[in-house]
Order: sequence, then structure tokens, then C-alpha cells
Amino acid sequence: MNSQREYWDQEYRKYVPKKPKYDLWLDKYKDILELSKSTPIVDLGCGHGNNSLYLCERGYKVISCDISQVAIDSIKEFVPEVETMVVDLLEGLPFKDSSAVVIIADLSLHYFYWKDTLNIVNEIMRVLEPKGYLFCRLNSSNDINHGAGQGDLIEENYYSLDGHNKRFFDRHQIERLFNRCLISNVNEYQMDRYKLPKILWEVAVQKV
Repeated sequence: MNSQREYWDQEYRKYVPKKPKYDLWLDKYKDILELSKSTPIVDLGCGHGNNSLYLCERGYKVISCDISQVAIDSIKEFVPEVETMVVDLLEGLPFKDSSAVVIIADLSLHYFYWKDTLNIVNEIMRVLEPKGYLFCRLNSSNDINHGAGQGDLIEENYYSLDGHNKRFFDRHQIERLFNRCLISNVNEYQMDRYKLPKILWEVAVQKV
């Protein structure tokens, strides 16, 4: 039995199913996204499907992946054009080597022990073709409204609160995480999607 899958199924059941609502953070990567017009973009930890909807509306093929079947069922209802897969990032990615041009991981890479996070990034790089791109957003260590510095410390910037583990990143940790990649963009800013402002990092890296 997968406790993480149960946790996320419960979380998504709390919300009345509704059409995903996206922001425009991917706009700046339009020229790179265009390189994947003939190859599906992989949306890891897709959640409600915000980025999947954004991409579908712009004509891209998408494979939406999440650990939660509840999330996947919601995406099937509101974004039926996408291909969907239930994927546990800790179990590896069910894709062939060098099979993706672009992978997106929006607020989905910060729930794991450091060694597991490294393994997940290595898996992403395996799946990306040479010079392919990962676009991701990560919890910032300054994100005090959403748990930074709260709960029991497990590892540096990694906490357990109410039975759930969450990681927060500073710039040095981002550079360590992607030290085998070409980092083309790293930017910390505020997102206003939630009830309280959220501080996050946006990172774009290229496989070398």
C-alpha cells in the first residue's frame, strides 16, 4: 500500500472538480516548447492539470503524470485530449531513454529525501533527449506561508509536518541538484495562486 498515493488521493478529494486554471509562467519558453510540437511534453506531478491545459490549448501533445488516480480522473474530465499515466516518481519514469524534448515538473519535486530527489532528476535526464529541457518550479526556503522552517527537521530544508514531508530549496541547493546540467534560468518570485502568497523558484535546465 502506497502512503503517498493515499495522501494525495485524499488531498484531491477535498476539492470540488473544476476546470484547471493556469498562470503564464511557460510563456517565456515558447520557442523551446515549439521544438516539441511533434513529441509529447511530459507533465510530471501534473496535479489538477494546470500546465497540461495550458499546453493543450496551444496545440501541444501532453502526457500528464501524477501519483494520484483522483487527480488523473479529474484531468481526464476537463482535459480529455491528454494522455494520462499514474506515476510514482520514486519508482522511476516509464519512458524510454532520450524520448522527450521537454519535461515539466511544476511544484512536484520537493517531497523527497535528497538522495531520492537526485535519483528523480537523473531519471528525468535519462528520458530527455540530448539538449532537451526540464522546466520546474520548486518550494523556496523563504516560503514561510507554506511551511518553510516549520515542523521536524529531517534534512537541510526538509521538514515533516502533520505526517507529510516537504522540501524547500535555496539557490545553493538548486545548483547542487542540477550541477550536471546547463542552468539557463533560475528565478525566485511570488505566486498568488493560493490563499496566502507563495515564494518559489523557477528553474530551466538543459541536458548536456
